[in-house]
Amino acid sequence: MNEHEKYLFDLRGYIVVKNAITNEQIDDLSMRLETHRTKKNSFLGSDRTQNSEQDLTWTAPSMLEWGGCYIDLIDLPVIRPYLETLLGLNYRLDHDYIKIDSTKHNRKLYLHGGGQGAGGASDLVGPTDGGQCYYRFSNGRFFNGLVAVAFELNTVPLGQGGFACIPGSHKVNFELPSDWKVSNTQEEIPECVDRVAASAGDTIIFTEACAHGTIPWRGEGERRTIFYKYCPHAVAWSPCYYNSDNYLGLTENQKALLMPPSAFGPAPETKAIWEKAQAEQQELIRLRKIQN
Repeated sequence: MNEHEKYLFDLRGYIVVKNAITNEQIDDLSMRLETHRTKKNSFLGSDRTQNSEQDLTWTAPSMLEWGGCYIDLIDLPVIRPYLETLLGLNYRLDHDYIKIDSTKHNRKLYLHGGGQGAGGASDLVGPTDGGQCYYRFSNGRFFNGLVAVAFELNTVPLGQGGFACIPGSHKVNFELPSDWKVSNTQEEIPECVDRVAASAGDTIIFTEACAHGTIPWRGEGERRTIFYKYCPHAVAWSPCYYNSDNYLGLTENQKALLMPPSAFGPAPETKAIWEKAQAEQQELIRLRKIQN
């Protein structure tokens, strides 16, 4: 991050990185998305808080299963320096999903988060959205509990919808006023909210400590946004973890970013424990196949 970006992130709680993904990557991501979606899909992937009867105990569905550039996004070279600055060297991918907004799949603006890392007792995502969604800057370093990286597959013109936040709310000391939390239309949105325009290929990086949400869409076509969300290694938002055995073509660094949370990060000791857990899950899969 350059000095301008550091200043703006500390000031506002978000920055826009221009041209973070190429047209070729957009095409690959879009092609794989269309392969896995139906007309009813407006949310794909997983926030990794749900586990069906078919899922194994500590894992959940993920867009990483789609392969291609969805694997590349785990550790995109152009994004890596931002995450290292905002989270430190030992960080991990916590969860991923994609949101698709259109006039057919429209939503209210639900502002959540904010207030020194906590949205407050009545936060729309729940009071737990705060204990680890912190933000602070100390001794020349950023400290974030959860950082979101939003990759835009389509251009989001100003005023049409997309990402919104209250700039600076990641440092505020009061809970978001209740009458600002929900806006049914764009006309109801409080003036203090930033409406963030972005071009296809741009990436919005923001701290989850900032009060944020999605503006009701009124543009042409769709707004398709991929979210990869990262934590310091000792912090977790999701109760489900990744199992690198489920995804093809991972580099060693990508495998490290998918390890479950611990204070030690991807150290040899924790890697050995996790490899044993993965082997046990493979054995469970084998036994289930025999039973069926």
